[in-house]
Amino acid sequence: MSYLTSYAQIQKGLLFGHKAESGFYVLSDNRLVRYPGNIKVYAHELVVKDDQGKQVKYTPDEVYSAQIGTTHYIAASGFKTKSGFWSVKQDEKLFVEVVDSGKISLYRYRYTVGGPNYSSRELETYMLYDAALDSTTTLPVSAYTGKGKRFRETLAPFAAARPDLLALLNNGSISIDELPSFMHALNTNQPFIRPKSIPAFGAD
Repeated sequence: MSYLTSYAQIQKGLLFGHKAESGFYVLSDNRLVRYPGNIKVYAHELVVKDDQGKQVKYTPDEVYSAQIGTTHYIAASGFKTKSGFWSVKQDEKLFVEVVDSGKISLYRYRYTVGGPNYSSRELETYMLYDAALDSTTTLPVSAYTGKGKRFRETLAPFAAARPDLLALLNNGSISIDELPSFMHALNTNQPFIRPKSIPAFGAD
């Protein structure tokens, strides 16, 4: 992939790989039909190419959900990217990844910052969606520890009915790395199972 092509992908906010992958999508105006196709998911659009090679683009408002392999996407808005003074609220709908779903769903928005004259890096924003209240809460995370006081204070009310999970959270055992397993335990009413750590390259 050329440098200019890579930069164009960054600007469009490609969320899944660099090429179209087989999957399916459901449109907002007809949630009973799943349409197959080769799909690229960007922050601002879903690009689909069918078996005949015809390409169609959809906005987040037009798509109810999409899936590539085991990765599920929906459109969300009202969350913040970055944090602190430089935080930006995303008022328009963007495609986000559904990490876990249930009463409180966990979404992840991956995006790249940088430009042609600067090094680029990928950032992540995690958010919690409360289906009963139809509200989205952004989780503030320390860039140094992957957790932090504001992270605990924001997450704690969602786990108020689970003393076992609150204990893990309050003693600092839960960071962004354990968050998917934490939310899965909460949504399924099952015990928390710590994800296995990935061994360093070359380790036995």
